[in-house]
Amino acid sequence: MELRIPRLSQARRAGLLAAVSVYPISRLAGTLRRPALDQAVVSGVTMTVAYYAASTSTSVARRVAQSEQHPARAGLGAAALAAAGAVVAAGVARHMRHRATELAREGSRLDVAPAAVGSGAEIAVVGLGASSLVALAEGLTAKLPEGLKPEHPRSVTIGITVAAAALATAARDNRVAAYLTIDPDDPDDAAHFLPYEKLPVALGRSVAVAGVAIGVLLAENKGALAIARGVSRSDDPGWLARATGHAAIGTGVAFAALGGFAFYSSRVAVQERILESAYAAVPSRTGVSGGLGSHYEFGDLGREGRRFVSQAYTADEITGVTGLPAVDPVRAFLPLHGLTGDPVADADQLVDELESLGAFDKSVIVLAAPTGDGYVSYVFAESVELLTGGDCAIAVVPYAEVPSAVALPRRKRAGVAHRFYARAVAERAVIRNPSARLFVFGESLGSIVGLDAYGPDVVKEMTSVGYSGGLFLGVPILSTTDRAIRPRDPQHLESHGVQYCSTREQALAARPGFVVVTHLTDPTAVGDASTLVRHSVDWFKRPFGAHVPVVSFLANLADVKNAMNLRPGNFEPSPGHDYRYETAAAVSRAFDLPFDLEDDVEKALRDRELAWSVRRLLSRQIGDAREAVNSRLQGWGIDPSSLATRFATKDGEVPAWLQGFVPETQVHS
Repeated sequence: MELRIPRLSQARRAGLLAAVSVYPISRLAGTLRRPALDQAVVSGVTMTVAYYAASTSTSVARRVAQSEQHPARAGLGAAALAAAGAVVAAGVARHMRHRATELAREGSRLDVAPAAVGSGAEIAVVGLGASSLVALAEGLTAKLPEGLKPEHPRSVTIGITVAAAALATAARDNRVAAYLTIDPDDPDDAAHFLPYEKLPVALGRSVAVAGVAIGVLLAENKGALAIARGVSRSDDPGWLARATGHAAIGTGVAFAALGGFAFYSSRVAVQERILESAYAAVPSRTGVSGGLGSHYEFGDLGREGRRFVSQAYTADEITGVTGLPAVDPVRAFLPLHGLTGDPVADADQLVDELESLGAFDKSVIVLAAPTGDGYVSYVFAESVELLTGGDCAIAVVPYAEVPSAVALPRRKRAGVAHRFYARAVAERAVIRNPSARLFVFGESLGSIVGLDAYGPDVVKEMTSVGYSGGLFLGVPILSTTDRAIRPRDPQHLESHGVQYCSTREQALAARPGFVVVTHLTDPTAVGDASTLVRHSVDWFKRPFGAHVPVVSFLANLADVKNAMNLRPGNFEPSPGHDYRYETAAAVSRAFDLPFDLEDDVEKALRDRELAWSVRRLLSRQIGDAREAVNSRLQGWGIDPSSLATRFATKDGEVPAWLQGFVPETQVHS
């Protein structure tokens, strides 16, 4: 049975030619190792953009140069139109590249608008170039005798494949890399691309992703056309009806996304219940929210709140690490649903909770700004407790219970509230314990909240309130304060009273006070959406390296996604968003705490992280098993909650073998 090869239209041939030829430059290297699937997505999306740029250009050129009586003339005319457009676009693109290089030599970056023009021109060059080649080939072959015309689909497909492979090989030339790079010193090192190991497999993945993307777009176009025909009651609907069709599908996708987010939120709630056994309250424990003397119930704190207070050290545990006398530290965490939204009232709640827990009797008090889901680095909190011998209090007020990417729009309101919290804590500390030293902390989105609450004069303002210092880890480029005061010269790493560090050694050399630790290659600190059309910048905001429209943005996006690839209990120097290796050292310097037992403290932090990770893993596995059993019971028509009474040997008592599967509320009923 012969395999039938579909006949490719001229637009599709041009699209495939462009898509395959840009594959090599879709492998632009980023700051982190890129998994195979991530690279497949980067290449697939890039190839899809090239495909549609070329197919659209071809369709337009053919329509303009259409001639039924002279197909050869029409083909050559379309080729001439596309080639002329490609030449104009190439001139615009080259001019913008030259301008970007001139600005980079001055340490500046091309503005977004002209950069977008240049990037659009480069995409147009790819599309129009492929269109002109295919149209030229069609125009020339139309003049051949009938017996020599390559009309069989197989011949056409082979021809396109050979041409695409030749262009892809040319795209790997060093001169292409040099063109993409700002002022390379050595053309051989102009741009860094991922190695071509197992190229057929990698290409296959990318073609599959591109195929899926193209299929989705084609399906969307057909769906929109069907809706447009229904609305207009015409087989050839106008642009307004077509726009209505696209809008209807877009609205449907938006509602589906909202439904997906609702499902995700419900899964988070399920995971909170599953992890309940990993973060169980200690009824006899004082000094923590949800414990004895607290104004709040442990179950109301949310997953990250329960995690935060459950992982607090005890005096005995601290002594076990340091061999020195210690006291129980304080950890305060306000439940999100208990906040009023009025920062003054919520600040009063915070200081009342700190008062009830004995926080103002401590010599060190830290106000920590959490990430979007309420998380505060346990390595940070444990470092403070170990280095102070428990003579410390850490306070946290959440502003969301969702991942940081979703919580970003709330950062400004959270920053305003953070200022009220900081002032309220300082004012109460002056009354209760004037000798207490006050500090602030924030990591990732929490660092944006802590820094942007004050602006460029953060040190001056916080010092005037009564704070002795602060530590901010992994500050994203989205921080307006950090962008304003971040040093521009690697030789001068202090700005507006803030000391900037990128390594553990620099953190150890810092003076007590306000310290920022951000890796120079942390994707969240250097990547921004404008890389869609212009060069990336390094940590000092200087344009550098290669820029490929669309590809650079997707590579940065993949880096951000992979920036927190952690191994529990393994602290190593990281080029990403992992700051466990630097945390204890940075705490000791910023907060002016002794670090004589560095090795013991670091070992304790690693061992404790691994122990809690194992505990969470076991809880998650048990929880998954419980869900599976409950689902099967419901399939049998049995209410899982009824097991507590069906199998109880005494009133209210559940057999030990059954307790792992009965909902928590039923076990204690």
